[in-house]
Amino acid sequence: MKRGMLKLLFERFIARQREYHVYVADGQLAGAGDDDEIEVFDDRRPPPRPLVALYGRETGASWPGLMFRRLRRGESVFLALCRDDELIGFGWIQSREPLRHEFWWLEADARALGPFWTHPRHRGLGVYGRLLRRALAECGKRDWSRLYIWAERHNQASIRGIEKAGFRSVGTHRVASYCLGAIRRHVRLECE
Repeated sequence: MKRGMLKLLFERFIARQREYHVYVADGQLAGAGDDDEIEVFDDRRPPPRPLVALYGRETGASWPGLMFRRLRRGESVFLALCRDDELIGFGWIQSREPLRHEFWWLEADARALGPFWTHPRHRGLGVYGRLLRRALAECGKRDWSRLYIWAERHNQASIRGIEKAGFRSVGTHRVASYCLGAIRRHVRLECE
């Protein structure tokens, strides 16, 4: 337990490095559509407290505050799939603003899809694909056309889902931050 905590503290406060496969959607992707079971929340329609509590229980104590502050400021949209008071999966659509430090090269009007999450008992059942299609449909309704999504290099399940949805790869990127994020470095490792 102590080793895991030290690693977490090191990554949060000293240095953090991630490698991502980055993808772009240059227009309407095939298969985007409405899914009435997936609810959409934004600054005009915030999620109910029980849903925020479910989200907090599944993601940990620090995440709900950050992501829902972005939602209240109009910087994100939250998608949730719930059944019988269980959070099956969720996804986010974010504006460039909260991501500009790590992904400074995103266009000013770009939107980022993610993070997405599926409850472990429901993985492999198409939940991620449904959430992704619903996010694309929501972006279409809001006339957001420059969409990016990325997955960590080792997350093959997400990469398969992204590629299956028709996103075009723009390469692999290494994003590093040091000293509480005061120093940031972004390197494109591979171009497509």
